[in-house]
Amino acid sequence: MSNSRALVIKSIKQGETSSIVSCYLEEIGFKSFLVKGLYSQKKSKFSKAHFFPLNIININYSFNEIRNLGFIKEVKSEFLFNTIHTDIQKSSVIVFLSEILNSVFREELEVNQGLFDFLLNSLLWYDNIKECNNFHIKFLIELSKYIGFHPNIKNKEDMYFCLESGSTSNTKPLAANIQGEDLNLFKELLGTKFEDLNTISIKRESRTRILNKIIDYYSLHLQMFKTPKSIHVFAEVFK
Repeated sequence: MSNSRALVIKSIKQGETSSIVSCYLEEIGFKSFLVKGLYSQKKSKFSKAHFFPLNIININYSFNEIRNLGFIKEVKSEFLFNTIHTDIQKSSVIVFLSEILNSVFREELEVNQGLFDFLLNSLLWYDNIKECNNFHIKFLIELSKYIGFHPNIKNKEDMYFCLESGSTSNTKPLAANIQGEDLNLFKELLGTKFEDLNTISIKRESRTRILNKIIDYYSLHLQMFKTPKSIHVFAEVFK
């Protein structure tokens, strides 16, 4: 039996009473676990609330490498979030980001302490701030740093950012790109810390365009990436 802090990525009901829970563990990376009795009518030692998207938990588990499936024996909350599952805007962001991470972790299976710390610290920050309309965009930009394709701003004066190359240039790329005022905002987001995000004013239309470009960026650099289904609901919440 082993113990680890874990970030819940996805939970899918399995049969009548069980669930398959995918987590990113601090100790062993992205793994899936069978949680028995979660939906049982009898009193269960597990709470469904433990397995809400992007919850940070501590689990006692066993893992079978041959079956590529583990079993969670005990679970407790590592941190109790105050707002990200109760505020409608924040909860929409969390569902959206959990879908993104589920695609990312299909390819990013190795242990990465820096990535785990980033996920933990950014979620705790988001939970504690009253509101931040730019959090999800900054999160995706910073996440790319840990999975190998962080945007490269060669020159602050460059007029284009090529999604395919991941770099800026002064020559308009043939491929998809970010340019104009959207590029200025993109550069500003790149150079801003989470705690200063609310100093950046971005109109809804610009935020939507930049987000869609970042989703395209991920699609180009991750073979198994899928556009989150929740992006349409997500867009409505931010109107």
